[in-house]
Amino acid sequence: MLTNIHSFKLPITCLTATIYLENLSQRVNILSLYQKIFPEQWLESSMTIDKHSHQESAYLDREIEFIRLVNEHLFPIEYIDDIEFSPDRSNIPISPQKPEWWYEDFEDLEYSEKFLLSLMGQGYNLGEWELHFGFTPEYITPAEDIYPDSLTKLCRRYKSPLQHLVTAIRIIDYSTENIWLDVTCETSDWLEWTYENVMFLAHKWLEAVLMMENSNALAHLIETSLTTRKTIVKLWNQAS
Repeated sequence: MLTNIHSFKLPITCLTATIYLENLSQRVNILSLYQKIFPEQWLESSMTIDKHSHQESAYLDREIEFIRLVNEHLFPIEYIDDIEFSPDRSNIPISPQKPEWWYEDFEDLEYSEKFLLSLMGQGYNLGEWELHFGFTPEYITPAEDIYPDSLTKLCRRYKSPLQHLVTAIRIIDYSTENIWLDVTCETSDWLEWTYENVMFLAHKWLEAVLMMENSNALAHLIETSLTTRKTIVKLWNQAS
């Protein structure tokens, strides 16, 4: 009973009034997004619009319901299992999809990551290639002398996952121009809860998933095929 009474308490100072109006605006915004983006689920929901089960959370239960739908159908929400305890509702968190490789022990990285990083001059030197990758290239062009457009054209000749070499390199290099794949712990990003931002992130997430799938297909080929590894070095050198 006291909780219900407290919810109707009116602000009596300028500061509390400002906070109240900001919270109300954010609440209306998120619930409006729920209605617009998931109209069927909104109509089918049995959750009352003012239910607030988690007093430590900034979110009403129906807002949490919406955010879980976003996480399930559109794009991942960081710390989704802790959303009931979030003190802030103003922004959409955009989190890294994997640990940054430079913080990891190089030997613990995936085989394909070690191969591509070595190709880019950030891994094993040429004297170690035979041991780790089964052959020793005569020469590897420095990354700064590679023309990405040329490498892309060369890779497009292949119907195998080799056509996705540039994508795999850009994922490792955090240079895909996709917000989900380029964000790091140092460059963590947030966007406001707007319809345009939600649709943008949903589109970019679909794009990111496809890029990761293509990169994973190439990673498997790199790990299992010596011919593929040799071909990649050849393509890399030709793109200089």
